[in-house]
Amino acid sequence: MKDLGFDIDIAAPVARVWDCMLDPLAYRDWTTAFCEGSYFEGSWVQGSRMRFLDLEGNGMDAIVEENRLHQRLALKLVGELTQGRPTPGSSIASHPAQEIYEFSAAAGGGTHLAIRLRGWDDGFADLMAGLWPKALQRLKALAESTH
Repeated sequence: MKDLGFDIDIAAPVARVWDCMLDPLAYRDWTTAFCEGSYFEGSWVQGSRMRFLDLEGNGMDAIVEENRLHQRLALKLVGELTQGRPTPGSSIASHPAQEIYEFSAAAGGGTHLAIRLRGWDDGFADLMAGLWPKALQRLKALAESTH
């Protein structure tokens, strides 16, 4: 199991970065780094179930562990999905992983976004290490484009 961390400063207010990250249309844009056509189903309300999917229904099943508006979002990844159904033998199902997003004021203005991935299977962690920086650059471009 691996833990990963990614940080980025974005020249936009925290509320704008938060909204770009979680808005259904903006999410589809910045997550293309992970998979073309990515989207989510569910609610960001604490305790809710979320599904993060590609166009074929493959992806991850998660629970929103914490949602503090414009401050912190924590997800517990509890399973993989294949064509919209739980994937038998999923390593995440037996060893849930966690994603934590923390939003704060950046030095000199704007937003500092810190992302922590905890307990990821080595194969997923290696894949995420290459994809997250690309996704964050796209999120930065979106948030900075119309604030």
